Amino acid sequence: MVFYSKNLEYVPENVSALLASLQMDGFIGEPFSTVFKQQTETQNGYLIGREFLKLITFLGCSPHIAVTPPEQLTDWGNFCYIEIQHFQAPKYFKGLNQPKCSCPVCKSRVTGALPELQQWLPGSQEVSCPKCQQTTLAENLNWRHGGGFGRFFIVVNSIYPNEAVATDKLMSLLNSVSGEDWDYFYFEQ
Repeated sequence: MVFYSKNLEYVPENVSALLASLQMDGFIGEPFSTVFKQQTETQNGYLIGREFLKLITFLGCSPHIAVTPPEQLTDWGNFCYIEIQHFQAPKYFKGLNQPKCSCPVCKSRVTGALPELQQWLPGSQEVSCPKCQQTTLAENLNWRHGGGFGRFFIVVNSIYPNEAVATDKLMSLLNSVSGEDWDYFYFEQ
């Protein structure tokens, strides 16, 4: 699950202050770093905060969330933690393998008309709706939680696609601590 500002250029002026606010409100917990001795790999990020399970609603009857850093690198895919990613320029963060985006005008699906987005640049790729023929920029489509664009991302690892939804309280929290409108999408690891 990945959270991003709807403003393509947004990166907090003070990332530490944003993280401190999210920690104070219980979304993000303490930072951690784990070094795996047999490999050279280091994993780091933030533990989930004390209010995390109140800010994310899990669907289904019995979700399992591992919240303690695993001792083996092979178990890392099941551990729920938060990481921050930011980039020099806006990028397309691929979410689902088959996103179901739609036209912002008529709401029809336009997935078959999507251009290759791996080399995406802001304002560079237009998409024509197969139904209403309206042309729009790829970043202005309704991505329906299937992908996102921006420079700053809050990534919640090990939440399976469509297994959870952000509460209104979490979205309001992100909006208020940043002064920006936020959204989220799911990604497949």
